[in-house]
Amino acid sequence: MIRRCPLTLAACLAILGGPVESVFAGANPNFTLPLHANESFALPCDAYLPVDCLGVRPTVEVESGEVVTVLLLVANATQLMGVQTAFEVDPSWAFQFGLWDCHGMYEANPVPPFGPLYGTISIAFNCVTGSALEPIGRMFFIAGTGCIGQVESSFANGIQALDCQQEIDQIFPGEAGQRARLGKVCVGPGGHDACEAATPVAAATWGKIKAAY
Repeated sequence: MIRRCPLTLAACLAILGGPVESVFAGANPNFTLPLHANESFALPCDAYLPVDCLGVRPTVEVESGEVVTVLLLVANATQLMGVQTAFEVDPSWAFQFGLWDCHGMYEANPVPPFGPLYGTISIAFNCVTGSALEPIGRMFFIAGTGCIGQVESSFANGIQALDCQQEIDQIFPGEAGQRARLGKVCVGPGGHDACEAATPVAAATWGKIKAAY
């Protein structure tokens, strides 16, 4: 059963099983968040297949006026227990609804007008191990113009992946090279699949973050 949780991933897990201490040094320092566009009304969580980020890359270019299912995936993660990111969608795209039941037990569900607050997905689930591409959920649109991408969430700790020890790694889109870790789907060129592992944020940045908490 999926329940809404408008809190941080750590707070959601505290509801599940007791107090959780956020630690900024998780098992997934190179995680990325690809987006894949299936140009159909594709309900199943495996609608991204045969995409594997290796031989078959995600589709990131669509045509205006098409029905599009946009799937959020996680790549380059060895153990995973939660994900938080936020979506920014060109207002010409007509949002139908979203489904976040691929793994999840708690969620904050993105809704128009999207952006750092309304566009946040914050979802925790049972531990998943391995390095396979993992689907998190999907949203259904009629494509307009421009793009659907990701921005830093206004929820605590921004864009993050939670590992099975309840420790987090983060992506900071405003820092050099970090936006490449976030998938983007566009009408026409400009999309990005975010399949490749990226260099994690420098240790100096982690120290700055820790000092703020």
